[in-house]
Amino acid sequence: TLGYDNLQQGTNRFAISNAFKEALNYQMFRLNYSFDSKYLFTGTIRRDGFSGFAENNKYGIFPSLSVGWDISKESFFKVSWIDNLKFRLGYGVAGNQTSRYSSLASVGVNAAYVYGDGSSTELGQQVNSLPNPDLRWERTTGANLGVEFTLFKNRLSGVAEYYDTKTTDLLYSVNIPVLTGFNNYLTNIGQLNNKGIELSLTSKNINGTNFKWTSTLNFARNVNKVVKLLGDLNGDGVEDDLPQSGLFIGESTAVIYDYKVDGIWQIGEKIPSGYSAGTYRIVDQNGDGLINASDRAVLGSSAPAYRISLLNNFQYKNFTLSIFLNSVQGGNRSYLAGNTPRLIRDDNSIRNNYLSGIDFWSPDNPDGKYPRSFVSATLNPSLYQNRSFVRLQDVSLAYKFTGKLIERLKLQNLNLFVSGRNLATWTDWEGWDPETNQGLTNDGRPVFKGYSVGLNVTF
Repeated sequence: TLGYDNLQQGTNRFAISNAFKEALNYQMFRLNYSFDSKYLFTGTIRRDGFSGFAENNKYGIFPSLSVGWDISKESFFKVSWIDNLKFRLGYGVAGNQTSRYSSLASVGVNAAYVYGDGSSTELGQQVNSLPNPDLRWERTTGANLGVEFTLFKNRLSGVAEYYDTKTTDLLYSVNIPVLTGFNNYLTNIGQLNNKGIELSLTSKNINGTNFKWTSTLNFARNVNKVVKLLGDLNGDGVEDDLPQSGLFIGESTAVIYDYKVDGIWQIGEKIPSGYSAGTYRIVDQNGDGLINASDRAVLGSSAPAYRISLLNNFQYKNFTLSIFLNSVQGGNRSYLAGNTPRLIRDDNSIRNNYLSGIDFWSPDNPDGKYPRSFVSATLNPSLYQNRSFVRLQDVSLAYKFTGKLIERLKLQNLNLFVSGRNLATWTDWEGWDPETNQGLTNDGRPVFKGYSVGLNVTF
């Protein structure tokens, strides 16, 4: 466990636990200590073993340490507008495992020999995956700092946390040349760093007798970066990337590596061989006059910049209204996805109305956003768009019956409610749904709106 969780409270309490579980083959020693409910400590040492790793690497030792300090309970801490203030700090190592027996070569049974006229076959065995005698645990070392607070006589409360983790010996299936007889090879590579913040705030905006209004805001941001991979294999003094696996030093694991589009070829322009008017103009990144795999570049990331949500609850006498807004946002180079319709402007497309509402290029529409066809171009890259959105995700209105009606019906509780889900989405994304990454496709589905009316009865 990274950080402290459910630390025991009480004065000068001391506890030790030692657990063994043969099925997962782990041993754990844990020490919890709490003094006067102000100073909290948890220390854990865990030894895990797993059959998926190589003979000499099956076991890993993972320690963790966490401390907490409730400073608001100190005699010297006298701040009138702070009701509660607690700090917590955690540091530890966690392990990640693969599937069972992954360090060994796997063998499959297939038709291997054909006899006579070909009507009969003999089964044989073949190796399906390569062994790795050095496969070991993936390890994540992390630290987090958190603060819990309550302010202004319980009008504002929240939790804020910052974390910084480093993952080494990543378990990764690296793509290898097919001429080896295999497509990939499971191994341990490199280092990945993650940093982020998480924030949760709850406020009592209005706390009257007949009218109450509370709000809860949640915010999360994570940034990861590939720091190391396989080292400097070509001897140029620079850490090498793994473009065939989509991994690049200094970039996110969600990197987008593709051809960059610079408009659409127009009638009358000098169009290179393999393309025609109405197809995408691809940027020649290395300036050699050729468009090939060497012209791919890092265009951005598919990971979001941050996530944020806001829940508002209103209560007026027996009425309760709840409104939930959810949002995922990206910057100029984040939360991107390919969104180019893979259509051909032919008679079938026109008859099926596939082209309606899409800004295709044509001789009469030279400023069209999307190419006229994909069959007349050697390379067909995507046009990447930002998927940022704000969604009115849930709205609910309820009325609680009280008084003589409840008494006559001999009920404990009677609530009538009406609710709606996914009522509105604000986005620049073109297509079906930005959250599920459904763009301009024929078989996509819109976000389904839902409405419900119900009655809750408690006897």
